[in-house]
Amino acid sequence: MCDLNAESHVPMIMWVLVFMLGGLAAGYSLPWQISLGACGALAWLAATDFVPSACVLYFAASCAIAASGPRPHTGPGFVVKPDSTELGEKLRLRASRAIDSAFALDAPIAKALLVADQSEIPRDVKRAYADAGIVHMLAISGLHVSIVAASLVLLLGIARVPGRIGSFITAATIMGYVFVLGFPAPALRSAVMVCVATASHACQRHSSRWSILALGGIVPLVKPENALDVGYQLSMAGMAAVIAAGAVVKRGRIARLRGWRRGVVQSLVVSGVATLVTAPLVACWFGRLSLIAPLTNLAADPVIAVAQPVLFLALVLAPWPAAARFVALAAHPLLVAFEAIARFAASLPYAAVAVTMSPLGVLLSMIAAAGVVVACTSRFPGRSMAVATCAACLTVWLA
Repeated sequence: MCDLNAESHVPMIMWVLVFMLGGLAAGYSLPWQISLGACGALAWLAATDFVPSACVLYFAASCAIAASGPRPHTGPGFVVKPDSTELGEKLRLRASRAIDSAFALDAPIAKALLVADQSEIPRDVKRAYADAGIVHMLAISGLHVSIVAASLVLLLGIARVPGRIGSFITAATIMGYVFVLGFPAPALRSAVMVCVATASHACQRHSSRWSILALGGIVPLVKPENALDVGYQLSMAGMAAVIAAGAVVKRGRIARLRGWRRGVVQSLVVSGVATLVTAPLVACWFGRLSLIAPLTNLAADPVIAVAQPVLFLALVLAPWPAAARFVALAAHPLLVAFEAIARFAASLPYAAVAVTMSPLGVLLSMIAAAGVVVACTSRFPGRSMAVATCAACLTVWLA
């Protein structure tokens, strides 16, 4: 069951991350008696060789750390405050001023996409993005960092920069960008993943995607309360869904498709799996679910994939105001299209529904989400899909 060297099974470091997150969540949110009972249950599962025995120690240690420390506020929309240094604050302030100068009327959304400042976006616009299922694109997350990193790799490749030097430049640029942002957990997770992936490529060493995700997820837990950050939770769940959807795309009829058909189907599969896996967290934190999210993400992904590098280039060119304004004007149609997609999708009937989740419903929905991930990555998905379907049905019934 726990053959950690097999490619089809979860690497040990991913087990460690899962049990660390579980221990932190239990320590922060459950009474110590229940947490102690959970440790005992996991010890029994380890004795039956159902889970790696070493991970029980990680769960217990994480649970003790969370239970013995101060309990952070966990109200709706709770986000851990970034670790901003004085230099980082000064750089972010200069970046905000440069964005105001270059983007003019587009500055509010440009600030959200570049320096994680959503304070100037009107509430009705945020609501439209939420109902359309693309509000995550307004927050600096792994998506934005990954797009910037991919653009840098492409640009350095066109400039014929040697691979290892290009990898170092990409990693250094991304870490500098995340430093300016104040090391928010989702962006830090993605930055670590970019650094690990580029280092593996430079060294010509194969690395499991799950191992890279685990490394990216463990680093932000230097601050244990990051486990309660909704952005971190959505970032981790979304990335796990992307990896799981990639396994689905590589087999069956989808693998035999070619051209634009394969691209469209692949995007639909990734968006659909990501929506299913992140739905419990969205419902729990925000009390609303977007039913049109898979289609909206399919339309918005290409727009943000082009817009984000253009926005970043305008920010880099800030010392030359004329060049920055020229690039900002080029990004204007993309930003208009991005907002138009959100408003149109949100205006459709039943685009989003309000939901109320009980603690038991949250637990069942997360079991369903985990079942979907396991089913996507398993050669024999029947049992996992049955568990996911039963848990989803019970969740709907309780709701």
